[in-house]
Amino acid sequence: MNNAKRQSVRFVAASVAVAALAVTILPRASAQDLAVERSKVLRVIGQTKDVDLPLFPIADTVGLVFQQEIVEPGAEGLRIHFEITRSGEAWGVQIKDAAGEVEWSTWDNEVGGDDFWSDEIAGDKLTVEVHSSRPSNLLQLTIDKIAVVKPEVTPVSITGVNQLASIVGQDDWIMDLGGSVARLRFVGDDGGVYVCTAFLVTSDLVLTNQHCIASQSEMESALVDFDYLEEGVIGRTLRFSELLETDHTLDYSVVRLSQCVGRTPLELETTHPGDDEQLLIIQHPAGEPKQVSIADCTVDGPLVEGRGGTDTDMGHQCDTKGGSSGSPVFQFNSRRVVALHHLGINPASGNLFNRAAHIDLILDDMDPAVRAEIEEGQW
Repeated sequence: MNNAKRQSVRFVAASVAVAALAVTILPRASAQDLAVERSKVLRVIGQTKDVDLPLFPIADTVGLVFQQEIVEPGAEGLRIHFEITRSGEAWGVQIKDAAGEVEWSTWDNEVGGDDFWSDEIAGDKLTVEVHSSRPSNLLQLTIDKIAVVKPEVTPVSITGVNQLASIVGQDDWIMDLGGSVARLRFVGDDGGVYVCTAFLVTSDLVLTNQHCIASQSEMESALVDFDYLEEGVIGRTLRFSELLETDHTLDYSVVRLSQCVGRTPLELETTHPGDDEQLLIIQHPAGEPKQVSIADCTVDGPLVEGRGGTDTDMGHQCDTKGGSSGSPVFQFNSRRVVALHHLGINPASGNLFNRAAHIDLILDDMDPAVRAEIEEGQW
């Protein structure tokens, strides 16, 4: 890495220190405030419902020891939340779709904690099976929540004609950058099922918005989809293992993947682009396959008010939808990430406008250990 690039990664530009002084630290938003914001700026793809379905008493044998069918008419997909009400040994759960095909499974040695979410199973009907490899198993599992996927209206922030385009067929360098951008599907603590975007900043750390992943339970529910390039075809889905950092004012969260995905992290840039400068956003608008905003995607105010602080954000004219939250905003010429996209809300009118929190301020706000890990992971 040349010296100029190394200085950019190490975040030593003098202008950064001046800009950082402008940040106003505000109290963390309440759960109610977060729910209101999500309803305005995120794509809601479903809701959770509380249930009480005990998966016991299980048969005193080995193999299939309990079976439960679940039907939610009209659903496009279902996710199941399990609570371990009494632990056992040598047990597993698998879920079959309406055609009887096994779509997801886990075993006791893969479950951390007293509760866990399944992956999303397509369709409105599934069968949960409990298996045991030892007789007289003491296990007691209960299904206490079902996330019912039924997409709703998508909030949008489109400037003029919608010029979002598929990433497929773009220049090779854009395709390469897009390999490190993922779709997030998660269950909010408010009961909503949402989609967002996130991107790699090290081999196993991703950056996204705080209004996407704000708590441990939301992190544990998240599915991280890489290479979602065409409808219905997901290349690889991972989970998160750790929520390292989250901040309301700058609207960011840093989350660790359960394993490295084998992609190059996106390079971060701490200088601020000028007004009308060309940008690029790679995103999953409305949870759709990966798309780009390039045409008329420019800076619209290098220093503007953000979620709670003066001059924390950059305004932009790039096309986005609910689900684009957490996307990387690239300086087109340098191909580096200069800001973290999040939709803003005009408090007077309620209208949406495009805002992106400056990367330098996010890095300055982080715990030094987290920043150091990102800094090291960029080299």
